[in-house]
Amino acid sequence: MKLTNKVLTIIILVLCLSGCSSFFDEELQYTHEEEVLDSGRKSRALIDDIYRDYSFRYFTDFGIEYLTDNSVLNSSETNLATGYWGPTSNPLSYVWQQSYNNIRVVYQYIDLVHNTGLPYLPSEGSADLSDAIVQRYYGEAHFLKAWAEWELLKVFGGPDESGNMLGFPIVDGILENDAYATLSRNTFDECVDQIMADLDVAIDNLPLIYTGTEDTDAGTNLGTAAAETGRASGLAAYALKAKLALFAASPAFNPTNDLTKWELAANLAHEVIELNGGLRSLQAYDFDRENNPDHIWRMRNSRNDNSLENRLYPPTLYGQGEVNPSQNLIDAFPDANGYPINNASSSYDANEPYTSRDARFYKFFFYNGDQCFTSATCNNYDPIETFQGGLDNFGGFIPNEGTRTGYYLKKFLNNLNFNPSEENRVTTLPKVYVQLGLTDIYLSYAEALNEVSGPDATPPTGFNFSAKDVLARVRQRASLFSDPYLDEASMNQSDFRNLVKNERRIELCFTGERFHDLRRWKDITNIENLNGVKITKNPDDSFSYNNIEVERRNYETKNYYLPLPYDELQLNKNLKQNQGW
Repeated sequence: MKLTNKVLTIIILVLCLSGCSSFFDEELQYTHEEEVLDSGRKSRALIDDIYRDYSFRYFTDFGIEYLTDNSVLNSSETNLATGYWGPTSNPLSYVWQQSYNNIRVVYQYIDLVHNTGLPYLPSEGSADLSDAIVQRYYGEAHFLKAWAEWELLKVFGGPDESGNMLGFPIVDGILENDAYATLSRNTFDECVDQIMADLDVAIDNLPLIYTGTEDTDAGTNLGTAAAETGRASGLAAYALKAKLALFAASPAFNPTNDLTKWELAANLAHEVIELNGGLRSLQAYDFDRENNPDHIWRMRNSRNDNSLENRLYPPTLYGQGEVNPSQNLIDAFPDANGYPINNASSSYDANEPYTSRDARFYKFFFYNGDQCFTSATCNNYDPIETFQGGLDNFGGFIPNEGTRTGYYLKKFLNNLNFNPSEENRVTTLPKVYVQLGLTDIYLSYAEALNEVSGPDATPPTGFNFSAKDVLARVRQRASLFSDPYLDEASMNQSDFRNLVKNERRIELCFTGERFHDLRRWKDITNIENLNGVKITKNPDDSFSYNNIEVERRNYETKNYYLPLPYDELQLNKNLKQNQGW
């Protein structure tokens, strides 16, 4: 395996600016191995540095989204969406080396820092605080190791040519490169067990959540106060266990449909919900909010950064319009009453396609005629023009820029000052990147329990709510408090399964989840070609809408799984490639 020799040289970055305590409380510097091992605080930067790989991954997520039927890049065709990923074009091949590098650093920290008993703070008077922080870092180390292993399993798990379901080579300790090059892939179940075990260690050593203030005199919240939010937590470890179990129970990795795997996934998601205060309403969408309790593991990111706005806003809002949602995704959003737009009871009008739609639609997309971000009068900016010849259509306002589908992405964006005469339109609002969220847990629970006992039956022993109860909370965030279509879909397991899949598509769009959902469900071969809309403005100022094909999608059954990186196979002949590659 091609792993870089990470010497214990640390780059400590200040990633968290005003308004929150920094993970990295040293100035930017390069620290030699000897200094690290002599300094308790600097040595912990081995762990702090790993967080960088999992923070502010919006554009990575968007790139994965282009492989689905949800969106395209505005500037070029998504070649890898044809499904030809081998032998050198795996779209996620970077995960292999990144994950093993981080696992190696974790072992370096445990062996060379934690196991030596090096305190975080040297003075005897700070012993309690030092011990609490040392324990927390030990839990963080195991969580981050589990996260790296989870990414390896999610991306590279699959059957070999003989049909044996394999995961990744499990590493136990610091190995030299030649030793890595002799390892073989463990079974899929062994990898699941390894990740679960690491998460159990994390749970034993981490606070469930970071809360309150640090009081060294009272001896409370030592090293676990709310100022540390953004680090791995016990609740995040529980959530990752639930997410892992759902993945392992899914058709692509559970070919015999072992119901005990679905029951484990439901149990673990149920545990997260109960630990988080029980089944409660989800918070309103707010992509700036740093203290949103629905964000189980939210990453700290810098303020004064408008890279998302600059790259995603439509041209007339002085952005590049980089991400173009598909008509396929737009059509997945129901009407304002929760009915699919092709349902006989739907209020959807093809001549007025953007009226009376699910409330989430207006939060997530810029569309023709849209001029509403947050104001009550819905006049934050001039109406978006994606019709033919309009300023936000391709080449309308800025040459060679614009949308290929008729839409732009609004989700995650802050409300900037749109005055073009101001040179530095930089938002001071925070960016909150969520790796693990309560919405995902609710949807996971609904999906798993539906496979165990159906949607609306009395929950099995040990469960306090039905799959329907939990999915209702997700849809209520779209103001669907009276939800006749949910009642209708809950009449049978298959309809409810399809509804859960659609809700995951809506709620988790542009987080990178759909690509892996399509693979684990074995649905990736069934996705349609990606469509957009051609909008014509009529003489009476009305509009006509015609769907157009924008890109083709062509996946095969082998695309349920991804190929191992070609370079790794060349370096390590013990590695078995996934089936079909």
